[in-house]
Amino acid sequence: MKQFKIIFIGLLAATFVVTSVLFIVGDAGVPPVAAPPAATAAPEIPVEEPAAMPEAPIKAPEETPDPVMPESEPVMASAHFVMEEYRCDCAGDCDGWPADMDPELLAMIEELRCACGSPVIITSGVRCSARNEEVGGVAWSFHKRGHAADLYCPGMPVGQLAALAQGVGLNILPYYSSGYIHVEN
Repeated sequence: MKQFKIIFIGLLAATFVVTSVLFIVGDAGVPPVAAPPAATAAPEIPVEEPAAMPEAPIKAPEETPDPVMPESEPVMASAHFVMEEYRCDCAGDCDGWPADMDPELLAMIEELRCACGSPVIITSGVRCSARNEEVGGVAWSFHKRGHAADLYCPGMPVGQLAALAQGVGLNILPYYSSGYIHVEN
């Protein structure tokens, strides 16, 4: 153990010597920093210059916000329904309104909504011929003339909704397996 201590102290001393030599040699290649020159000149007397016109501050161009288009109020078909809910949902085969929705049908659907006491969801209103074919509608479909709609009431059984629809005077075709009814006038 004594021999180990002697070797350890020797290595420690050698490391110290090598580090010191490298430090001294490293500083030898660096030129000395010169002291700043002493001020010997007489102090300057400030000379007043004529007042210059103050420059107007340069303003950065203001970023103009995008014009905010006022949101138009939705066109209401009735108290609880927006007209857009009845729009044809084809992939661009028409302008969305191949026929006007029948006002009497709209009034009866509103009456149905009130009888339900909760929201009624319109899944299909007016349809163009292309959309009617796409969904498997019959050629003489009342949807194509704006006299039919498919709808459901979340949480209400199809049979109960169909009975309420008949109660307000709508002709109905229930689709029990799909969970909605077809109404027309």
